[in-house]
This record gives sequence, C-alpha cells and structure tokens, in this order.
Amino acid sequence: MRKNKIIILIVFLATIILMAVGYSTFATNFNIKGNAEITGEWDVRITNIIATQVPKGCDAGTPTFTENSISFSAKLNKPGDEIIYEVTIENLGTIDAELQTIIFTEEINGIEEINYTTSEVKKELNVGDSTTFNIMVTYVKDTENIPDTKTKTLTGIIQYVQKDNS
Repeated sequence: MRKNKIIILIVFLATIILMAVGYSTFATNFNIKGNAEITGEWDVRITNIIATQVPKGCDAGTPTFTENSISFSAKLNKPGDEIIYEVTIENLGTIDAELQTIIFTEEINGIEEINYTTSEVKKELNVGDSTTFNIMVTYVKDTENIPDTKTKTLTGIIQYVQKDNS
C-alpha cells in the first residue's frame, strides 16, 4: 500500500513537471508597441478688419490686425458721427470652437461723448466657419459742447475655447 502511494506520488509529480515543460514549450509571448500622435490643430484667428461706414469729414484710419489682435483709430468730426469696423474671425484649424469669454471695457477716464458698441459675436465656430462682428464708435448725438478731453479708449477680449462635443 505504501509502495502504491509512492508510485502515485511519483506519477503525480512527473505529470506536473511534464505539464510545466509543455506549457513553457507552447507558451507565446506577445510584444506590443504603440504610438499615438495628436493631429488636431487649433487655429482660431482674426483674419480681417475693415471700416464699413465712415461719414464725410471723419477718418477711420488704417485699421490693422494680427492673428489675435486688432487696432484702429477713429476720428469723429461732429455729434452723431459713427464709424463702423467689421472684424472677421475664422476657424482655420481642425478643432471646433465655442465662445467662452467676451469682455469690452471702455476707458474709465475717457469722455462720455464717445460710445463704443459691438454687435453679437457668433457662439460656435466649427471647423471652416467664419464670423464677423461690428464695433461701432459713435460721437453722441445730443452733445452740446465740445469736450476738452477728446479721446476714449476701448479694450476687449474675445476668447474661443475647444468646443465640448460630448
């Protein structure tokens, strides 16, 4: 009986050893290599600014722009004069955009006789889209006297961010 137990134990151990050798013989290792690349391009930019309305006796100057800024210098002649600048923004990239922030601030120490207003800016700017908006510079019509200080500065921020496509 003891001899049978030893034989069974030896056969059992031999089977386990043969299984281990067989497993290692027939096991396959897979080597995996991966590479990821970002191909999207963010390119939302200003592409133009032009003066679309310039009353007689006024001067819209030569408005200029870069990809992310505009500059203009309006010279208004008399109360009621208004110069309108049209600004174009385009999405030339491969990522849809949406408007996050728009802030226009008039100079605190500037004169009340000049007003700045803007038209609505497009909220979504998908790939290939463009939008225009206007900046109106107005010499207030009901002005009775020509002020001593004659300027007022406008600063603004328009920020587009990646559109949440979820």
